[in-house]
Amino acid sequence: MEKSIYTNLRFGEIVALHGWLPQETIDFFVEEWPKLIQDKEKQPIGFYLKKAGLLTEEQIKQILKEQWQASYRFGALAVLNGWVKQETVNFFLEYLNPNALKESTRIEKTTLSGIKRTPPQSRKHSKQSLASLKKVADPEDLAEIDLDLDEIEWLS
Repeated sequence: MEKSIYTNLRFGEIVALHGWLPQETIDFFVEEWPKLIQDKEKQPIGFYLKKAGLLTEEQIKQILKEQWQASYRFGALAVLNGWVKQETVNFFLEYLNPNALKESTRIEKTTLSGIKRTPPQSRKHSKQSLASLKKVADPEDLAEIDLDLDEIEWLS
């Protein structure tokens, strides 16, 4: 229906015009996705979610901090924080690492189904140093720690 109204626009342009997806995400799937799924050397899922404009650098930093503390998979924490949907994580895993998708689904069903998360805007954060991480019990307390992503090994 929209295509009949906007005859001079392409599908992706109509989607971006309505705000259904950011233009950055559309461009990623049109220009980069076909090459990336053919690439033999895969990157961590956070790399792809950032390139697609679905996660910011700050969100990735927070997920990595929480992942270090809570030992959950990167995609699970992105979903638990409400930044991407489980279907989005499943889509990326299906095409990039089907074995990880099977593992992710099993973990989701057995471990994550009962977890409730506080919305990010209502969280209380305190500054902490890396040395104090071993004492932290709540992964939400890790959000304000300054880390250099180049020094962190990404976990998928």
